[in-house]
Amino acid sequence: MKKINLAILFSLLSFMTFAQSLDVVIKQDGKEIQPVNNVYELAKTPFSFVISGVDIEGFLVGATTNEEVYEEAVAPFNPDVQWFQNTGMAEELFNPYKELYLMDQAPSFWYFVDAKDHRFDKNAKGDVNQWKGTRTITRLYDIIIDEAVALKDFEGSVYVLMYDPEYDEDFDMVGKENLFQAQLKFKD
Repeated sequence: MKKINLAILFSLLSFMTFAQSLDVVIKQDGKEIQPVNNVYELAKTPFSFVISGVDIEGFLVGATTNEEVYEEAVAPFNPDVQWFQNTGMAEELFNPYKELYLMDQAPSFWYFVDAKDHRFDKNAKGDVNQWKGTRTITRLYDIIIDEAVALKDFEGSVYVLMYDPEYDEDFDMVGKENLFQAQLKFKD
């Protein structure tokens, strides 16, 4: 009986060790912004996603101004949601333009491999198993109309879903795990 209990204990510990996690904090003016029901009230000034990852190299980021697209995406998996029908868009290394891509048709792909290969500000640290990166946002970039909008000029909300996709052998998305979801509500 003791051997069985030890085997179960070691199995649980090894499972917990390999469990991936993503911790996301939003900061503005050096202060952590506390959400109310996943709604972050932000001034129309630069802000940052401060993200810590454990055993997760990359994830997809859907960002839109369309609440309906967001609501469909955060709900249980539906393969008809446009974000789930397309692979992630590659962005620049080290976030040089300090922007968040907006698009209803496809998500962005953010990842961290090492200090020389990631999609966060240059000061990201860690390794593929455990890392921490900041992604500063000063403007929103609408992919469809090919236009950047400074936060000070933006009206409304941005809806963000960070998720880990699950693919089958044909690389069709068959499931997802929501890692972070938020409404970024900008106010004067």
